[in-house]
Amino acid sequence: MSKKRIPRNAPCPCGSGKKYKNRCYGKGFEWVEDEDGTAGKSVPMTEDVKEVFQQARQAFIEEHGREPEPDELLFTDLAHLEHLEAMLVGDMKATGLDPAFIYAFEKTGLLISEKNQHLIPEKDLENWRSAVEEYRRKHSKQQKPVTYPTGTMAFYGPDDKTTTKIAAGVFTAKNSKAIIKRWVATDVTTNPKIQREIMEFFNEHGVTSVAMSDGNMGCPHEEGEDFPVGEDCPFCPFWAGKQGSNRRD
Repeated sequence: MSKKRIPRNAPCPCGSGKKYKNRCYGKGFEWVEDEDGTAGKSVPMTEDVKEVFQQARQAFIEEHGREPEPDELLFTDLAHLEHLEAMLVGDMKATGLDPAFIYAFEKTGLLISEKNQHLIPEKDLENWRSAVEEYRRKHSKQQKPVTYPTGTMAFYGPDDKTTTKIAAGVFTAKNSKAIIKRWVATDVTTNPKIQREIMEFFNEHGVTSVAMSDGNMGCPHEEGEDFPVGEDCPFCPFWAGKQGSNRRD
């Protein structure tokens, strides 16, 4: 599909509301538009990158005896993108990179420094900065000492958006075994009866503080009871490889 350059006086696709010439023009990449009107960034390759692609092209020709087609992969032995990102995050942690920057990379896919900020569209840069601030805001609060009895609430559902189960726990002392009570319903987070029962459960055990999970922790089914240990839940495909003893991250 052919692409055309966006006029300098057109609104910048980065979403800043300014003209292209006053925002992203001349930042080392070009905004281009395809036949459907979809805008995207065109980044020129460096000589080093061109050389890598030329070597891959030559290797393809030697193996197949012909030029590669437009949709054929030149780098067939690359790891999956998610695996590459996980490896990159591991390297960042090993080198002691600011955890806020690592968090922002995981959330936005951007790794930004003073040297490349001018190449980043303002909207993307703002999203990255917001992620950095979010991390620092979450981790700037001083941790208060835990007082007992203390309560916990964990949320579960068929995916990360829909909550159908709440597990409330009470720890009466450090290292004590949790007292657990569970509720399951399609409206488990808004049902007045369930909310009242959860409050009564905590009050019954003298709980004064409660820690909650940040979103759903997994599916509502129990490993070892609803499905075999070490396998994925057959009822909740969203959580395949993301929970229990079969977690693969």
